[in-house]
Amino acid sequence: MYSLYETFTKEKISLAYFGVFNDNITEMLIDLSETYVSKTEHLTKISRKASFLIAESFQNLIRHGIIEKKTISEIQYNRDFYQISIEADRIIITSANILENKHIDTLNNKIEQINSLSPKELKELRKSILLNGTISEKGGAGLGLIEMVRKSGLPLQKKFIPLTKGYCLLVLGIELPIDSEITENKINIDSIEKFYKKLVEEEILLLYKGDFSSSSNSNLIKMLSNNFLKNGEIDPKKLKNIVAIIEVMQNVSKHGKEIEGLKEGIFAIKELSGELYIECSNFINKADYILLKTKLKEIKSSNTEELNKMYKEKMANSYLSDDDNGGLGLLEIARFTKNNFTYNFVETTENEIFYSIKIKTV
Repeated sequence: MYSLYETFTKEKISLAYFGVFNDNITEMLIDLSETYVSKTEHLTKISRKASFLIAESFQNLIRHGIIEKKTISEIQYNRDFYQISIEADRIIITSANILENKHIDTLNNKIEQINSLSPKELKELRKSILLNGTISEKGGAGLGLIEMVRKSGLPLQKKFIPLTKGYCLLVLGIELPIDSEITENKINIDSIEKFYKKLVEEEILLLYKGDFSSSSNSNLIKMLSNNFLKNGEIDPKKLKNIVAIIEVMQNVSKHGKEIEGLKEGIFAIKELSGELYIECSNFINKADYILLKTKLKEIKSSNTEELNKMYKEKMANSYLSDDDNGGLGLLEIARFTKNNFTYNFVETTENEIFYSIKIKTV
């Protein structure tokens, strides 16, 4: 996980999401980004634009990324994708969705036209479409794309990647600079394509690098819960998955080292052959390293009876103290996984300790 973490050194926050795409997710994405934006003084001036771009680009994905399920399973790289990255000088939003090849020319020409126009011309085009354009069942005559470029001030980046059976993958990127003087894009579409394919091949459902405060965790959990719904309610068979996700995230909140006011870490969920794997990593304070390592060794060397005894003792003590030094969360993870979890510590070149825990839900 540390090598994966290193690929996100420029990003303060980065969320790559596959899985269920619906209107419920939009608000959670906005809340997740605003959790960080509201804490960062130089970002507050673009918070409203950021919220708009997140919502519009996600809605664009919902409108144009729907294909019959019986067809989509036959297509190579058949998963829609959405990513938000917050860097020091801009917010970058990218998406990938499957299109039929017959739509490529129309959409490509529309994006090329929008990218070529000045702010004044974009405003006039928007007005013209509102007065004369036709609204399609897919959502509009390019109004969303026009508004995205107007709010961003930079052109859309795009790439149509050939797939199989008459379909392509549209990779689309938009950037929101923090400073209006920034006039150049940073997105590398080819790199995004490679990143997307790597995540698909590894069957990632969600990859998040950023703050693990309680508010961030709450939005991530709500997003993931949408993937475990059955008839509008959480499938009882999947309830344990939610519990496992909560425990692993809380583990970062409790044991993570605070960096620039944030509990920073990286979190990944994979779904392999119907089984869910959860991995989470973060930096820890050196003063806590030996104690945490000792607790983990003790837990891993214990049998079920011993774990239950330790758990009951810690539960009793937890009523007397708010301190989690007893390792109650780790015992929850051990009991949930039947002690079938792994962990490791990496000492970085900067002499920091990077801690990872990986579990398979049961």
